Amino acid sequence: MQDIGRFSALSIALVAAAAIIAILERVYARRNESRLLSEGAEEVAPWVFHLMVPVYSLTFPAAVAEHLIMGRRPPLPFAASMVLLFLLAKGLKFWAIHSLGNLWTMRVILPRPLVVVTGGPYRFLRHPNYVAVAFEVTALPLAVGAFITAVAGGALLFALLWARVRTEEAALLARPEYAAAMGQRRRFVPGGGR
Repeated sequence: MQDIGRFSALSIALVAAAAIIAILERVYARRNESRLLSEGAEEVAPWVFHLMVPVYSLTFPAAVAEHLIMGRRPPLPFAASMVLLFLLAKGLKFWAIHSLGNLWTMRVILPRPLVVVTGGPYRFLRHPNYVAVAFEVTALPLAVGAFITAVAGGALLFALLWARVRTEEAALLARPEYAAAMGQRRRFVPGGGR
């Protein structure tokens, strides 16, 4: 067997670990989604979820394939900084998941009655999970030298996230309890105002 090199082995291990975590996140989200829907929650814009899943999921094998085919090895400080950025994004995502608890889903599902979470990272912005996902899908491919995957996958996912946020916010801001609690928080960057 051809030696794929230490960097390639580490790259594949990193992407594989990220993929396993993503699968576990999906299992947790699916359990919450099933429960919420059985309790009468409303799903908004399921089409966005059905488009986002393949884009997000394909980021992992695409990053590995591009790395192996193109053979790019970014400078170690750059790769390390992208791994750190990826880990920080995961940390933010786990903080959001922990704050939402059994309300965290991957689909846009609004429980009845609506529960507005204002703790954790939601104290600072409305969509910390989406910020985390955006950094995940760009930092991970960049860490392994998959620049095409980072740009193409990132651009496609950003467009889908933007559509999702607009759809989700239209539904949420129509609910007075959400508008009162979160209407003045920024979407993606901490601070006051919209």
